[in-house]
Amino acid sequence: MAAGDLSAVAVLVLGLLHEQPMHPYQAYQALVERGDNRLVRVNPGAVYHGVERLERDGLVEVVGTEREGRRPERTTYRLTGAGREAFAVRLRSLLGDDHPAYPLFAVGLAEAHELPAATVVQELRRRREREDARRAALQARHTEALSHGLPRRYALDVERDIALLVAEVAWLDSTIAELDPDALDWSAPFPSDYKARARAAGFLSSPTDTKDVP
Repeated sequence: MAAGDLSAVAVLVLGLLHEQPMHPYQAYQALVERGDNRLVRVNPGAVYHGVERLERDGLVEVVGTEREGRRPERTTYRLTGAGREAFAVRLRSLLGDDHPAYPLFAVGLAEAHELPAATVVQELRRRREREDARRAALQARHTEALSHGLPRRYALDVERDIALLVAEVAWLDSTIAELDPDALDWSAPFPSDYKARARAAGFLSSPTDTKDVP
């Protein structure tokens, strides 16, 4: 597996194995306990499958197996040198390279003008309440973790998510405030001269361009 092919789950598992050898279910439990299932969709099957692929590609190796009572036998894995190198390469890419995401919310906003303003306000308020609740819960968890001595360097992802949620809630509040009194002229027709003016300015490059807005 090339470093660039490492999935998000694989990166998180390799991060855990930097700390100590562990078996896949232990890794799954650690991911859930740390709240990393907020970052990616995690389940035991995904972790087991990820570890199997990491072993096949030489990025982790078996340390030993153990059995407790009647429980199934568990295999413990540790990081290899190749695994450390691939992990570092992938981390650098995740931090510095562009990894485009296409949130569905943006699609909804792009076509929101096709719905009545009252409907848009209703849905945006519903989103606003949910996102603010997420922000509050994440902020409380972050504050508690730091109060127990977690160094801030381990919570930068949480800080970013809180900042993004704060910004989104603020944007939703201001947009709803404009939509409510119809400050956006929601029902007004599309400007008939927009395309001509945009093409004259070089903003729309082709006379066959049917895109109405950026």
